[in-house]
Amino acid sequence: MADQPSWAETAASLLTRLSGGLELTCGFDQMELQVPNQLNPAGPPATWRLNGTLRIRTKGDAPASGLSISAAPVVSSVPDPNNPRG
Repeated sequence: MADQPSWAETAASLLTRLSGGLELTCGFDQMELQVPNQLNPAGPPATWRLNGTLRIRTKGDAPASGLSISAAPVVSSVPDPNNPRG
């Protein structure tokens, strides 16, 4: 799995190919994503819950250039009272 691109690399690749004036819409229905917790790497992963719509819109006439997305997002987790792990 080491040769697989990270989610940030995949997003950056997609966004650099979008022409101006386009919209990418993704719908999520109770999706859970486990992500490493940078604040506590030895601890349990943070859980991101996605339920709704994510829209990415581009402006202008040409594909994006010079787009930079961090491959190491800042992750903060809020304890979930419904989750026994935290």
